[in-house]
Amino acid sequence: MRLAALSLPLLSLALAACQALPDVATLPHATLAASHVDGDGDRVDIFRATEIDGRGVLPLTDQPAKLIGKDASDLVPAGHGVRVEVEGLAFYQNTVRRMFWDAMRTHGEIEFVPVAGARYIVRGTIAPEESSVWIEDAATHAVMGRRIVTPGKAASAPAQ
Repeated sequence: MRLAALSLPLLSLALAACQALPDVATLPHATLAASHVDGDGDRVDIFRATEIDGRGVLPLTDQPAKLIGKDASDLVPAGHGVRVEVEGLAFYQNTVRRMFWDAMRTHGEIEFVPVAGARYIVRGTIAPEESSVWIEDAATHAVMGRRIVTPGKAASAPAQ
């Protein structure tokens, strides 16, 4: 009985905290879009945000294989620093390749200050030697924050 008496106020407090967060669409905001590069017939290199200010932005069940990372966009609050978790990866349409081949993934955190009304794009490169991901201003192509670079397995292989 005592546990139930404590649980109700805590649940009410948790629900009130969820309602206290304003909707980003009602505030000054910018748009952050994913991008992709079509590789061979089976591979698509995907560059996208996974979290914005600690809030996961990927759907609970990811997109179908033919649409993953394409045309996804999120709103980011403008006028103050935003922390964005980004990733770049080689996505294979074939399930067996996806399970057993190297996805050449890179990921990290980028902080920048979005401008209201601006559009930003997550871009990158995926290669066996080195993969990178960054956020750029769609209008100026300026890199926002920093580039994240991950050495690939080919870069760490011993020379023969």
